[in-house]
Amino acid sequence: MRLLFLLYFLTLNCLVLAHEGHHKTESAFENVQDSEELDLSWTEWIGSYHLVFLHFPIALINMLAISECLFAWYRKPIFEFSSRFMLISAAIISPFTALLGLIYSYAVSYEGLMKTFLTWHMWFGISTAILTIALALIREQMGISKLYYVCLVLLVLMINITASFGGGMSFGTSYMHPPLEL
Repeated sequence: MRLLFLLYFLTLNCLVLAHEGHHKTESAFENVQDSEELDLSWTEWIGSYHLVFLHFPIALINMLAISECLFAWYRKPIFEFSSRFMLISAAIISPFTALLGLIYSYAVSYEGLMKTFLTWHMWFGISTAILTIALALIREQMGISKLYYVCLVLLVLMINITASFGGGMSFGTSYMHPPLEL
């Protein structure tokens, strides 16, 4: 039964988080012929590293939730150690990623719905970074408790909502809609 639930959870997670078949969007660098034409400001250059680092907190926090479920079911120390490692790693990299995103937000300009996506993405990202640090402190100070698990569920929801808004800005507002044609 546990294995069936785990497979269901992983399958559902893959369906929700999968985003194959991205729509082609026009890149700001698409028409650049050579590197001399690419004129980035320092803010744009530093902020663009947000696009590199953002995948780490997403993966670490989602895998943290899976590892905690496995620890709760099997009580194997390896899952507790891996959960602690992933949480501390996410607590270290999440604020850095949020800061890079904040810098990047001043280098790009969006209008209309995309500006709304940027605002929601920014505040969810900052909140996610703060909650990740708080969750690490809760685990270190209070241990694994009901408060820890409630905050972990909230954190998983927040990181995935943040990622969804970010994906909407990168790939368009309908990137997660299934194809309507057969």
